[in-house]
Amino acid sequence: MAEQNKFRVKKFEDQNYQLWKIWVEDYLYQKDLYLPLRGEEVKPSIMSDEEWKVLDRNDLAVIRLSLALSLAS
Repeated sequence: MAEQNKFRVKKFEDQNYQLWKIWVEDYLYQKDLYLPLRGEEVKPSIMSDEEWKVLDRNDLAVIRLSLALSLAS
């Protein structure tokens, strides 16, 4: 049986920002979602506009889903 590599990011709860930030970055790199993290607003030339929008939106989803409810509202 193949073992899946599951990584969970502990939710950010106002006290663990530095560690949470590292975990989120690592998760995004692991899932090949890291390009928007590089701080470049221009998409790579090999990507379509739609691919870039989806990648950016996936990053946003990971970040939002890793916030504690008290911070997400």
